[in-house]
Amino acid sequence: EAQRPLTSIGLLASWVKLRTMADGANIVDLILAKPFESVPYEEKLRIKQQGRSTPKIDLVQKIGKNNRSFQLSWYDKVSWLTGSAVTNKMYCWPCLLMKPSHGCVVWSKVGFGDLSNFDRAYKRHEKSNEHVSACARLSCMGRIRVEHAINEGARIQVAKHNEIVKQNRAFLNRLIDVTSLLGRQELSFRGHDESSESSNKGNYREFTETLAKYDSVLSTQFESSTVFSGMSHTIQNDLISALAATVSDQIRDEIQDAPFFGWQVDETTDISCRAQLSVIVRYVDSAGKIQERFIGFFDVSGGRDAQSVFEILNENMQGYNFKDKLVAQTYDGAAVMASDLNGLQAKVKAIAPSAMFVHCYAHRLNLVLSQGAKCLPECRIFFASLSGFATFFSKSTKRTSFLESAGCSRLPRNAPTRWNFTSRIVSTVANNYDGLLQTFENIIADTTMDDDTLDCAKGFVRKLEDFEFVFMLYTYEQIFSETDVVFDIVQQRAMDVLYCKNRIESLLAFVKEKRSEGAFQAIYAKTADLTSDPRDEPMRKRRLTQLQDPQVRYRNLYMAILDNILEQIPRRFSNLESMLFLELVNPGKFDDMRQVFPEEAFQSVLKSYGHHFDSGRLRSELQVLYSDQDLQGNRGKLCDYLVFLKDMELDSAMPQLYKLFSLVATIGATSAGVERSFSCLKRLKSYTRNTMGQGRLSNLALLAIERTLVKSLEKTPSWYDRVTDHFLEKERRAEFTFK
Repeated sequence: EAQRPLTSIGLLASWVKLRTMADGANIVDLILAKPFESVPYEEKLRIKQQGRSTPKIDLVQKIGKNNRSFQLSWYDKVSWLTGSAVTNKMYCWPCLLMKPSHGCVVWSKVGFGDLSNFDRAYKRHEKSNEHVSACARLSCMGRIRVEHAINEGARIQVAKHNEIVKQNRAFLNRLIDVTSLLGRQELSFRGHDESSESSNKGNYREFTETLAKYDSVLSTQFESSTVFSGMSHTIQNDLISALAATVSDQIRDEIQDAPFFGWQVDETTDISCRAQLSVIVRYVDSAGKIQERFIGFFDVSGGRDAQSVFEILNENMQGYNFKDKLVAQTYDGAAVMASDLNGLQAKVKAIAPSAMFVHCYAHRLNLVLSQGAKCLPECRIFFASLSGFATFFSKSTKRTSFLESAGCSRLPRNAPTRWNFTSRIVSTVANNYDGLLQTFENIIADTTMDDDTLDCAKGFVRKLEDFEFVFMLYTYEQIFSETDVVFDIVQQRAMDVLYCKNRIESLLAFVKEKRSEGAFQAIYAKTADLTSDPRDEPMRKRRLTQLQDPQVRYRNLYMAILDNILEQIPRRFSNLESMLFLELVNPGKFDDMRQVFPEEAFQSVLKSYGHHFDSGRLRSELQVLYSDQDLQGNRGKLCDYLVFLKDMELDSAMPQLYKLFSLVATIGATSAGVERSFSCLKRLKSYTRNTMGQGRLSNLALLAIERTLVKSLEKTPSWYDRVTDHFLEKERRAEFTFK
């Protein structure tokens, strides 16, 4: 049977049968039973990779008066030696496999068993031409396909396949460039009518067809390809997904190299009324630069409670090793209901123990004021009406000219997510109350004004003459006059925790002081002088909700607003003590800390993040920093100091210090990056693109927001291969893989 010609299938079946029959035998016995040259090529490669057998051979010979036996140490002594426990003979592994055409019969077929002459025999054999040739051919096997050398047709077929793959990849590279350009520039891909007769086939088709006029690769593919034209909606989505996946891989790699990262999470509603959760990560990269990267948009329309948001974060952030590296979690307060915010923080901290809930103090103050604005229906109505003032004047320069003629200051453009801007509107309206009234009256008297402007002006006059609106205006004006000052101070001196704590406490004392009968009476009297005292109105003219004594009602409203702020401030700033370690890297205090080491701040970092640091080494490095001015750089911004440490290679000389600076840079985050992602969302998902799928939306947002990273990746040699690998994760009809 061994001499009978076999097909490749028959050879493989025969070999498997023999291998099964010789259950207890090693590979040498199988090859002796079935010559190696008759084994299928794939099985040959497996045998080569498996390597020689080194069994114990029961071979003992009497030489003179002594017995000599086979030694296992000979396998280590002779690298090509193998043996058979069945025949109890030794063989040459390369010669056994490659079978020299003449000579070496003993070592390749019969087997060597003369123990008395073993040393001379193996040395003579390894110098023979047959042995050297067998070693060389065995080494080349798998690198040079034997069947290609024998079968010229197979070689030509592979070469033709590789040429097609080369052309397909060159064509795909052009499509990748077009997709990247449209994604980075936030341009739409598809057209309403993409047929060949259409005058506007969409940006994707129009771009590629225009480029095809000057690019032979594109034009040839369009003219000759019947399988892969690259124009279908599916291909577009797959290209967008592949690009986004490549960018995500890069962000993930950067986070793996970073010592820590923090995330910022917020939620907004898009044009199709779907709740979108935006996730931003912040970290220090390998170059010492602070990065804020966009991860994606996630649909949370099904639930915005703490459990739902936690499940989304847990599912989508697994690849970022957040359980070990997450040191800061920041939420704008809108991602979940205020009552669930603490629950979300606790759920994240339960699996990521270092994930402290942080905010810059200025943003926490924004949250306090935003909650105060939402605490009562009257407050929500007031701020909604107030935003109309700024919007009214921002839409027309002619309307603004009336402001200037009345001697009024221009109203800042309203930004609902930034309460310091809202406070400026409150201040401007309050300080220009008489001028605004005169302005609106002048607009109403102008016969050239359009009906929409006249209707708005009349409505604003009614608002300015409404007691409740004016009462709310001056109530918040007295609060914002103090919070604006505190906001600016804590934003500039965020590293000085004790100073910020004192300023917050002084703000709390100020609000408590204003929560008095005298302060209320002053606001009430001022409002009554500008409008009219609601107590003077006849009972029949009062609204049903205002049947109680007006002064009692407005006293309750006034106290409720201040009570809400007094309740929010301690809650928002409750963990201020845990942030005391920020002072360790405050350049303004280095001189003081050189005299007295900041033990309290040092213990603060150990309490919150002690398992990330070598406490003894960190203490020593901090003491060296405080005492050596050459290590302090120019005492500039934190981001500049990180780069300074990296450039001076101090990150390796003082690793604990560099890690501490990285930690502070990571947790010192606001939600500004999240707000920028919302701006991109509004540009991407407009009225004409409101049917966009969730995956496509998130991927396009990633390409647009991280356009700088995309452009840097495009300059790397592996860019096209990385994108193509992701593109090929799905089954393709066209060939893209080389043989």
